[in-house]
Amino acid sequence: MSSEKKTLLEIIERHKKVVNIMHGVSSKINASLDLETIFDITFQLLDQYFQFKHIMILLLEEENPDQLKVVASHGYGGAGAGATIPIGKGVIGMVAKNKKLLRMGNVQSQLRLINSVATPDTSHINLPGIPNCSSQLAVPLIIHEDLVGVIAIESENAGLFNKKDEDLLQMIGVQIGIAVNNARQFKTIELTNNQLKDLNENLEQKVQARTKKLSRQKKQIEGQHTLLEEQHTALEEEQNKTQNMLEKIETLFGQQVSKEIANELVALDGKVNSKAYDVTIMFLDIRDFTVFADSRPPEKVAAFQNTVFGEIMEIVRNHKGITNQILGDGIMAVFGAPIATDIHAKNAVAAGFDILDIIKELGESGKIPKIRIGIGLHNGKVIAGNIGNVHRKQYSLTGSTVIIASRIEQLNKVYKSQFLVSEGIYKEIRNNGQPITEHGDVKLKGIGQAVGIYQLA
Repeated sequence: MSSEKKTLLEIIERHKKVVNIMHGVSSKINASLDLETIFDITFQLLDQYFQFKHIMILLLEEENPDQLKVVASHGYGGAGAGATIPIGKGVIGMVAKNKKLLRMGNVQSQLRLINSVATPDTSHINLPGIPNCSSQLAVPLIIHEDLVGVIAIESENAGLFNKKDEDLLQMIGVQIGIAVNNARQFKTIELTNNQLKDLNENLEQKVQARTKKLSRQKKQIEGQHTLLEEQHTALEEEQNKTQNMLEKIETLFGQQVSKEIANELVALDGKVNSKAYDVTIMFLDIRDFTVFADSRPPEKVAAFQNTVFGEIMEIVRNHKGITNQILGDGIMAVFGAPIATDIHAKNAVAAGFDILDIIKELGESGKIPKIRIGIGLHNGKVIAGNIGNVHRKQYSLTGSTVIIASRIEQLNKVYKSQFLVSEGIYKEIRNNGQPITEHGDVKLKGIGQAVGIYQLA
């Protein structure tokens, strides 16, 4: 076998590994909103794909953003949990300060070199570690250019980590940073929602009690108008606090779903029980994303993802949809749940065309490289609702409708198209006037009955 063919096969195998790793990381880590679960999954994935046995995760302390705290570790027997390190101190502290990855292939030799030049104060550092550490890799966890934390990996083997590990781990670091940020936002929303619930439950009692108290005081201290004014002001402030808290929840929900859906969820007190809905499911995939990501620095890949997914999620939200999952190189969205509507198919089609337009516009303006995407739509019944316990819930969708929509999106690769829909969607929009190409009934993998496929773009 020629060296060129061997090199090509190595590149293909690496691309396959990158796809498998990033798909596993994205789908598993972002499936949870519980920090402990996210950390456990991260350790399992790094052990599974890289055989990393000694790992620790440090996050910025919310109450003291000038230092990192060990929140989870793997392979240290529980040692070091809760240990802190100031930003800028030690190897990990410098990685956090500079927001740049650091790889050390011969730790003892490099530390001796560092100590010969400077004598950093490390007396306060009590992080977990292995006695015979020879290799160390520290990766900053960053979202929107803001530091979330650091993930550090150690090994007794010298030169264990390479440049390819750096690139892939920086991409994984972006996914972990996003997951940690989402989990913290969800915790804030959950806490605020519970506070609002308590206030709503007690507000009527407080108002009644305060009214009775004011009435008694008015009879007892006739003419003391100043005192009544002060008490009335206190009541108004309490009501204003409640209103401000409600607006805060609506704002936090509104970052994830449309304003109308956010208002409905607040009105339902977050109790979205599982039930059957008629919906339209959208799957969207960015073509050749692995090749794109592998040929660019991680910060460029993250900026590209933020730009593209930010625009796509905004369009979905504007058309009364919810982005249910971000899949690394694509999304899954639902139209028609949890707020039911009879025009969910038309909303989804309109969103699909708007997405194609914005992707074209971004490419032509030079804000992103010119790319192609694949969109698949299918409508039908699903079981949708909040799945979980009192500590953590996730809005989930189940049913063959979801599977069929995913299979339809994959057919874009076969037809060299960008927008495919099922016959059910076609029946809803066939009188709208847009060009439609019919591909006939197609047998989909894992689906018993053939599905009519129609091409919109």
